[in-house]
Amino acid sequence: MMDLLLFGGLVLALGVIAGKITRTLKLTSIVGYIAIGFLLGPLLGIVEKFEFSDGFSSLWGGWTHLTLALVAFVIGAQLTFSLIRQLGRSVIGMLFAESMCATLAVIIGVTLFSGDLTLGLIFGAMAAATDPVATVGVLHEYRSRGPLTNALLTLVGWDDAIASTTVAVISAIVIGILGGTTSIIGTVGIVFFRIFGGLAIGAALGVLLIFIVKHVRERDIIFISTLSIILLGAGVSELLDISLILTCMAIGIVFINFTPYRGGSVRSFIEEIMPPIYVFFFVLVGMQLDFGMVTAGWALALVYIISRMVGKYSGISMSARILRAPKIFRKYLGFGMFSQGALALGLMALLGIRIESISPGSGLPVLGITVITLTTIAFEIIGPIGVRYAIMKAGEAKRE
Repeated sequence: MMDLLLFGGLVLALGVIAGKITRTLKLTSIVGYIAIGFLLGPLLGIVEKFEFSDGFSSLWGGWTHLTLALVAFVIGAQLTFSLIRQLGRSVIGMLFAESMCATLAVIIGVTLFSGDLTLGLIFGAMAAATDPVATVGVLHEYRSRGPLTNALLTLVGWDDAIASTTVAVISAIVIGILGGTTSIIGTVGIVFFRIFGGLAIGAALGVLLIFIVKHVRERDIIFISTLSIILLGAGVSELLDISLILTCMAIGIVFINFTPYRGGSVRSFIEEIMPPIYVFFFVLVGMQLDFGMVTAGWALALVYIISRMVGKYSGISMSARILRAPKIFRKYLGFGMFSQGALALGLMALLGIRIESISPGSGLPVLGITVITLTTIAFEIIGPIGVRYAIMKAGEAKRE
């Protein structure tokens, strides 16, 4: 226990320092957290000196489930019915088009490069996710205002919901393939069970949370009850082998739409406790990296980067033209959609754990984490440059 506490304190302290350093370099804190994990794990082997190192895989799996459960709840708690109605037809069309085109482009690109459809599906599932933090940071820095800026904010804010749903669908297909389910009917059955089972369980738990909130006044009990419901949803999802992401998203969706007066404060509470959980998670991600996979995976990472950028830009451009959106959307909006961050890494980590349980020793989880880490670092550089270019060309940046 002493070693675990010492390890936790060391991780949080070094993570905060590294995050500060990377922010001064105009990169997000995530890069710093991953670098610390890489330093403590593969580079120096410090993790092996702790007594709990034999149980590291259990720590990694449990923390990944916790992180993704909370993230999924927060995403769901932002999807209010009133906000959906306010979105214009063109924005909704572009949102689905850029997400699906990015996914398909990466599936095709990686499959052609590797000759492995399963690998293409795994990486294609991650392609839709963007990083709203990096995008919003650039928009604030340049005090950008205008229609393209508003569209960017809407798209990156909703992309994560689309990405989470896409991963739930594709991961069910991948698990069906790796688990030996070769028939189309069997695979479709697994997909439907994991998706709709997750939504049903999540909705039921959301109703239970509403009942608790309506009969309890104390804020601390409400917050504790919310955490317990989220963790219960995550646990039941793993037990029944259904989508953890959709389960926890459904809890958030039901809760925020039927108790909006309490939903906002509960969501804020979850968001406030997330920073140390994020630090620990991304340090653990860094510890999963493998020297051999880095050298072997750089070409795959390059294929992923190019395919994803082509998919994002073409999806926006074509849908904007079809929907007769403003010309600046067709020409420049796609450049603002390249960022990729925390969610892609979290989703890959979760999928990797599922793959390891079905096909142990395949090497796919480590390859997946390594490649998505490399691409995330690359997109932390490419993404802000693309956003800056888009708002400059659209004439919406208020300072040079």
